[in-house]
Amino acid sequence: MLEDFLPLVTKPARYINNEIHSVHKDLATVRTKVCLFFPDTYEVGMSHLGLRILYQVLNSREDTACERVFSPWTDYEEKLRASGRPLTSLESNLPLASFDIIGVTLQYELSYSNILVGLELGRIPVRSVDRTDDHPIVIAGGPCAVNPMPLSAFIDAFFIGEAEEALHELVELRQKHPGRKEFLAALAAFDGFYVPALGAKPVKRRVIKDLESAVWPSRPLIPLLKPVHDRVTVEVARGCIRGCRFCQAGIIYRPYRERSPERVTNLLQESIQCTGFDELSLASLSAGDYSSIQPLMEDLVSRYRASRVSISLPSLRIGTLTPEMIRAVAGVRKSGFTLAPEAGTERLRCVINKPLAEQELLDAAAVIFSSGWSVLKLYFMIGMPTETDEDLDGIIRLVTNIFAVGKRSSRRPIQINVSVSTFVPKPHTPFQWFGQATRDEIKAKQAYLDRGLRKRGIALKPHHAETSVLEGAFARGDAAIGRVIEEAVRLGCRFDGWTECFDFKKWIEAFRICGLDPAQYASRSFGIDEQLPWQFVQTGVTQEFLKREYNRAIKAEVTPNCRAKCEACGMACKDGGRETFGKPAKTFAPAPIVQPSMTASPSGETLVTKIRMRYTKIDRLRFLSHLDLMTLVQRAAVRAHIPLAFSQGFNPHPKIAFGPALPVGMESETEYLDMETDAGIDLLSTTKALNNTLPQGMRILEMRVVPRKAASLSGSIERYAYAVDIPPAFVRDLEKRVQEFLSRPAVIVEKEGKQKDIRPCIEAIAVTLSEGPALLSVTLIDQGQIKPRIQDVIEQLLGITKEQFLLFRAKRTGLYCKEGGRWRDPMDV
Repeated sequence: MLEDFLPLVTKPARYINNEIHSVHKDLATVRTKVCLFFPDTYEVGMSHLGLRILYQVLNSREDTACERVFSPWTDYEEKLRASGRPLTSLESNLPLASFDIIGVTLQYELSYSNILVGLELGRIPVRSVDRTDDHPIVIAGGPCAVNPMPLSAFIDAFFIGEAEEALHELVELRQKHPGRKEFLAALAAFDGFYVPALGAKPVKRRVIKDLESAVWPSRPLIPLLKPVHDRVTVEVARGCIRGCRFCQAGIIYRPYRERSPERVTNLLQESIQCTGFDELSLASLSAGDYSSIQPLMEDLVSRYRASRVSISLPSLRIGTLTPEMIRAVAGVRKSGFTLAPEAGTERLRCVINKPLAEQELLDAAAVIFSSGWSVLKLYFMIGMPTETDEDLDGIIRLVTNIFAVGKRSSRRPIQINVSVSTFVPKPHTPFQWFGQATRDEIKAKQAYLDRGLRKRGIALKPHHAETSVLEGAFARGDAAIGRVIEEAVRLGCRFDGWTECFDFKKWIEAFRICGLDPAQYASRSFGIDEQLPWQFVQTGVTQEFLKREYNRAIKAEVTPNCRAKCEACGMACKDGGRETFGKPAKTFAPAPIVQPSMTASPSGETLVTKIRMRYTKIDRLRFLSHLDLMTLVQRAAVRAHIPLAFSQGFNPHPKIAFGPALPVGMESETEYLDMETDAGIDLLSTTKALNNTLPQGMRILEMRVVPRKAASLSGSIERYAYAVDIPPAFVRDLEKRVQEFLSRPAVIVEKEGKQKDIRPCIEAIAVTLSEGPALLSVTLIDQGQIKPRIQDVIEQLLGITKEQFLLFRAKRTGLYCKEGGRWRDPMDV
């Protein structure tokens, strides 16, 4: 971590490490150092389940250290380049070039530019041909690896399949073959590995046969910064029985395999206890097809209702959605509900092999709205093979009908959010031979839907046509695409999946310079017998099956699911066509319900007490935002088994209240929070338990019981003490400048376009001079609606900019409430 410029970047908590359950090994004692590189931001990468699994598997080896790195945001990259320092790992701050293996996750085509940027920042030659024995081996895996050609010039080896299967093998081969050429040759001899330098050969995907015994992170990393998916996730099944013809995941994750509900419940219980998350997710490509979904849901809702842990099913197929399941999910906290019809007409849903009658959709919507939801998200896809204007009209009609159902079924105003993505033909799917709609066609379809769905309570959110075209070009690209990616990075392309960073003009220029056109990749239709660039990768599903599905799609014929009938896709499943397909042998017996422990009065009323805590926030944790700090404390309390009192209402939350927010980057020796909990709680043991669960940089110094009706911290604290280190460059005549500053009749600052005089808020400023930095002790007081900020005072005093102040080391040393005309410590109320 490079603390000297962290105050100057957005979201510095992305780079500070210090998470609970992160692994820090002595690198001098291990034989192999692996860095997992997720080419997107920290909050995206830390949502990725696969990263957590690989991290656990590799760090379970005594001879191996596994660390992480995420793509630095553009401002951090600028600071890195200006400083001349390399990109380093989170755990040990080790430059990427010092690792033995860099493991790159290929989750999304529009992250390809970030891979090249990360290698360059890590001082690793971008092109594999330029690397020597002194450089790490760069290995990439993930769903995008099934077409490795676009990145073949930059990646030393691709892994095709499920990586848990081969990690130990990979590490042991690296230890056996320290030379680059020998190691790559050894990899190429094993199933699952494609080494571009050794030429294309048939590569067979590696598959874990038994999901029940597959490795799972027993102590998952707890992000400090809120990730995109902020919850405990357990994979209940891998693969899919349905065979939607546009879906790449449904092909490349075959065969279908389930975890037993006993194993799922145990994993969830372990994860919730050691993380403190208040949401759990049952992950699979189609959670409703999980054979024990109904009893599992009922058990989980009963188990966690009292703890206010909500349950998420992110991939519910409408045809598997029962009223009982909807009502079970409604038993905890409600957010939005999501349905994915994909197409607007039953004909087109048969083309994509997602048969679904419109009445089924309307019935499901009625149950959802009547069960208490007021927000429904609908996913559709446009530009699919054989699509006509009638199919677009079908989307408009279906959304309008669902909205009408919602108005009849709900007692509250409803909102329908319609997300419309563009069909992208993906390798190894029955639709890989179809071309993608052109950019102009996509925009015309989006405009048509926009005109038809302009209605209060309905919001249309189409995906960018340009990003879809680029995604299609990369997904179906060959090795020539690599030159385009390299040129685009030179032109400044980064974070192409982020709207604020994506620059289509630069990509078009990169294609032009390379003499290529994205449409020739994205929109081109292939002949059914044409050799495809990615065809040497063998997913296990045969070309004959894909061709058969292609022809059925043209005829709008439906292929039954794998439990109803085995279609001989090539995976050679032994139990295809049976109800037991993919199901473990165990049966489900509900586990005991866990209830939070709270003391009750003789009348049965829950007895609650309010405790006030004084705590520190120092060192790296000073870069954590106030909102993320609140989440951290709540989860630490759950891990410490502190019974929390909750608010009432539709969306209950724990009764934890904090004092005035501390600016990001500032330390404090004395912050305060109030927590309502069980009346019989022991303060000494609670302090110890909470400190054992908090990360380095935050410690509970003191706890006291305060009256439940005591004034809130945020409303009663009005006096603030700070200590600010003044760098030597600003020390000259400092005492004189302070005197002159305090003699001013007014100190005007501007905030949100309004000018305010903060001079009445400045109680005192004292100077302490020493050989190093001088120390300013500043005391500020709120005056009515004017709440002074220490940064405003220092900027005005020294005539510096906001950016300059951010580099000063500042600390809050005291907070005070006024009671009876006297300033008092908040602990003494």
